[in-house]
Order: sequence, then C-alpha cells, then structure tokens
Amino acid sequence: MYVCICAAVTERDIHAALAAGVETVDQLTMHLGVGAGCGCCRETAQRMVNEACGRCRECPRSHAACA
Repeated sequence: MYVCICAAVTERDIHAALAAGVETVDQLTMHLGVGAGCGCCRETAQRMVNEACGRCRECPRSHAACA
C-alpha cells in the first residue's frame, strides 16, 4: 500500500528503511521523501516508526522515536 502518494513511497519502502536503521519520521523524509509534500502521510509514517520500535515502554533500542 502507498503511504506517501506525493513521493510514491510504499509500506514496503518504509519497512525496509526502518530495518536499515532509520529511526524517525524526519529521517524517513530525508531518505525517502515521506511527508515532504502535503504532509498527510506523516501520521501514518509515525505510527509505523512506533510499531517498528515496539513503542516504547520497554523498548530495547534507545533512539529519538522512543523519547
């Protein structure tokens, strides 16, 4: 499914970026262009970051998305 229509970014693209070490929506924007257009996808992208992290009570990773 497309998450960001403006930049033609799919869920698969975001999952791959998260697996490669991207940790925030701002980093997704830098790497993939997510949220750089109309911004409607930022909420969905943030949810995906949170889910990848385990958000975040007992997250084993310490990164900006957990703050």
